Amino acid sequence: MPADVNVPLTTYERLQRYQKENTAALRHPDSPDWFNKEINEKLKKDLLWAAPYDARFPQVRKQRQCFAYYVDFHRCNELMGKDYKPCKFFQNVYKDFCPNFWVEKWDELVEEGRFPAKFDR
Repeated sequence: MPADVNVPLTTYERLQRYQKENTAALRHPDSPDWFNKEINEKLKKDLLWAAPYDARFPQVRKQRQCFAYYVDFHRCNELMGKDYKPCKFFQNVYKDFCPNFWVEKWDELVEEGRFPAKFDR
């Protein structure tokens, strides 16, 4: 995989960008824009992002997928270097899937050296 791959932004990053570009991010409930097809298509294109299907996780439960992408991101950084752009894909997926308090706890465990996975393999 080449290092100049274009990695899409996370949903959170897309929302932040949309809020900067559009000062009135929230429409009034009575606004006719709710029924405007062009505006709704633009919102869908600008804001929504979903990770592609991963055959390793066919079930609905996302806990293992969340953990795997967190580990994949850190392994990619460890093996390929922090400036390798395709690693950001794994980060985007785990940031969209995982609850923030899990990520904070895992980051804490990584710093303490008590995280249950190895990143050098």
